Amino acid sequence: MAIIPEQFMNAVVAIGIDQFDADGKRIWIGSGFIVERKELQNSNFSTYYIITNKHVIGNLRQIFMRFNSLSGAFVKDYNINLYDNMGHPLFSAHPNQGTDIIAIQFAPQALINDMSIWGAFEINTHTLTLEQMQRTGVEEGSLVYALGFPMNLVYEIKSPICRLGCVSRIRDAFLLAQNTPIFLIDAQTFPGNSGGPIISRPEPLSIMGTPSNNSSNLIGILSAYLPYKDVLISQQTGEVQMVQTENSGLTIVHPVDRIKEVVEMEWQRNEQIRLSQQPQQFPPLIKSEGATV
Repeated sequence: MAIIPEQFMNAVVAIGIDQFDADGKRIWIGSGFIVERKELQNSNFSTYYIITNKHVIGNLRQIFMRFNSLSGAFVKDYNINLYDNMGHPLFSAHPNQGTDIIAIQFAPQALINDMSIWGAFEINTHTLTLEQMQRTGVEEGSLVYALGFPMNLVYEIKSPICRLGCVSRIRDAFLLAQNTPIFLIDAQTFPGNSGGPIISRPEPLSIMGTPSNNSSNLIGILSAYLPYKDVLISQQTGEVQMVQTENSGLTIVHPVDRIKEVVEMEWQRNEQIRLSQQPQQFPPLIKSEGATV
C-alpha cells in the first residue's frame, strides 16, 4: 500500500553544480521540488516552479537538475540559468530575510520532449497550510516524511531518500501564522537535504473526537537542522577552548504558506514581463549533454 504518491517522489529533484568529484561524477549540493500553479481563469493551464532554499543556490549563476528518463540514458541532467545576460535574477526570493525559499518558473517542454519522468505538487490540492494543518490534526506527534538527497547520495537512477520523522513543535506557528513562523520536525537530516519537501503521513487513526488527516500532503520545505553546540572550557583560564557542533536531530521547516507566497511573487514577476511585451524571461531547462552517472 503506497503512502507517498509516486507523483510526489517524481517531483523531487537533486540540485547540483558544474563541478565533478575525483570519479568524474557531478557534485550535488541540495534538493528541490516542482510545484504546479493552475491559472485562476483557466484551470486547464498551469505554470510550474522549482522550489528550493535561498542558501542552496547561494551565489551560483546556474544549477543542474537530474531526472530519470524513459528514452536513451537512464538519467538526464538539465541546467537552468539563474540570471539573464544583464545580471537580473530569473527567480523570486521570499522577501523575509529569515524565510529560506526561492521559486523559479520554468518551461517543462524539454522534459516532455525527452520523455523524462517528472511530477509536481499542485499548490492548492496537494498541500496543507498552517490553518489546514491545525484543522486536520497535523500537530505535535504527527508523522512526516522528509524527501531529498543527503550527503551527495544521487546514484545512477534519481531516487530521493525518504526519512521518517514527526512534528516536534508547531503550536507556536499556529499562533503566529502571520509572522513568518517556522515549525520543527524530529528527523535526521544532513547537508543535501536542504530544499527538500516535507510530506504529512496519512493518519486514519486518531483519538475519538479529534480531527484526523487521511491523505499525504506537502506541508513545508526543509531548511536546515538545528545544531547542538558542546563547549569545552579551560579549567585554568575559564576561556572557551573548543566548540563542537553536532546534529541535534531537530530540523527547521518553513510552512506551505510561505511557499505559496513566493510562488505568487514569481508568477507576478513573469506576468508583468508578459504584459510589458518583453521577451520571455523565465528560464527553460536545457539538457546537459553527456550526463555522468
